[in-house]
Amino acid sequence: MPIKVVNVKNVGVQQVLGGPVKPLISNEDISQNQEFALGVFKPKEGLFFHTHPKSEETYFVINGTGTVFTGKDKKPTKIGEGDVVYIPAGMPHGVANTGRKKLLIAFFLSPGEVKAGYCIGKDCKVLEERVPYL
Repeated sequence: MPIKVVNVKNVGVQQVLGGPVKPLISNEDISQNQEFALGVFKPKEGLFFHTHPKSEETYFVINGTGTVFTGKDKKPTKIGEGDVVYIPAGMPHGVANTGRKKLLIAFFLSPGEVKAGYCIGKDCKVLEERVPYL
């Protein structure tokens, strides 16, 4: 397969796990082993508490500030521009923009949901809970 270039300006926003996300590279169309997306969260927006049973996830905070909630007790961890957050496979987590400006987060998931045999899009397992601030 040749390389693939995707410009973020050409990708529409989808509501994923309760928040606005731009899926840039996925198992469905490009990669066999990873997924990459951009979260574009206004203040008080974010992602519902959820889990990826077989996939590790890494966040890179491009702009803004927020809080990541992890584990069954939803432990809060403040995040900001330049931070990298590693979330092990199977750990429940969610994120919220707790700042006053847009929060941009790049999400890297490996293996991607399809390869991990987990879910695609709206069928992802959501723990039916909002994170605080949402």
